[in-house]
Amino acid sequence: MPGLIDKIQLAKGEIGRSVIAVNPMIVNEIRDKNRNMLYFGIKNTSQIPENIIRQVRTHANFAWLTIDKSADKGRAIDTDLINPLTYRAMTGSTSGGPINILKGINDFVIGTDGGGSVLAPAMSCQLPSIIGAGTGLFVKNKKLSTDQYEFTGSIGVIAKRISMLKEVMECMLEQKLTPSSEKRLKIVIPKKGSIIGPDQIDMHDKVMEHLASIQLSNYQIEEIDMNGIDERKTAIDVIRYCLQERQADMILTCEGPVDVYGYGETIPQHFGEAGINLTKNHGKYLIRAANMCQTTAITVPTSTLASGITIIAKSGIAHCGYAFDLAQQLEGAIHLPEIWRRYYLENDQHVSRLDFW
Repeated sequence: MPGLIDKIQLAKGEIGRSVIAVNPMIVNEIRDKNRNMLYFGIKNTSQIPENIIRQVRTHANFAWLTIDKSADKGRAIDTDLINPLTYRAMTGSTSGGPINILKGINDFVIGTDGGGSVLAPAMSCQLPSIIGAGTGLFVKNKKLSTDQYEFTGSIGVIAKRISMLKEVMECMLEQKLTPSSEKRLKIVIPKKGSIIGPDQIDMHDKVMEHLASIQLSNYQIEEIDMNGIDERKTAIDVIRYCLQERQADMILTCEGPVDVYGYGETIPQHFGEAGINLTKNHGKYLIRAANMCQTTAITVPTSTLASGITIIAKSGIAHCGYAFDLAQQLEGAIHLPEIWRRYYLENDQHVSRLDFW
């Protein structure tokens, strides 16, 4: 795995693309850190509270290495960057962070999510993620989305593994996220036939395939019609209905491929049929509404390109713990390609470059 000098050189090589700046004090800051520390980047925004940044920055296991590029004006697509996995325009607005993980610069990144701006970029890069609206981790100011929804964004984390997400969240929340008691949890999933993804596969079948690979004795599975959740208004209504009226503990979907067959961005939709066609089949469903409903949401990458399981849990620390437990079970049962693990998650390849002589 590349050492600090390699990481600094990699990061400096990306300045002007996925990296805005490299921490000039990094060498001094790591002197009192643990040996096997994790390096991280932060989205280029002033909306993350300083106390949250300070908590993570001063943690003995973490070292702040980069400020990461974000999409211009908070857009859902970053036309300045290319997704290294799908070769498409990068999903935003926490756009540079996941690229810097794939490039071997950082182990995790901290971003902000209003309408999917952490969850969607992570999923498009085959990485796990979490947003903390359900635990009270909010940004400083409210905002208006491009489709006229007022919301307060949440703080989110993208990382190489679920265990890293949990460690960072526990640091930010200053408490453990282990379920305090065992209870039978109700999980709502899409009814068969209600959602067909951009890849023409029924979402119900995808979800059931993954649920079949874990122990379900502590879960009660219910199905509801989720037709239309590719539209944000319907997605918000479905989340609220499931968590409030149906008293579900969690909602499970299988979303993506994200921004592969079409781009999930609203601005082109105001320019006639061509813009509408461009933004169809974007693969984003409840991830665009999870923050607006102030939930905890976790994504777990699957073996399908730019796709993942989305877990949306009721607000509260206890349900965040339940969501993490389910996410770790699912992650353990999903087998990503070996080349993916070796090339992107472990970054074993030697960093070699030319210099003047």
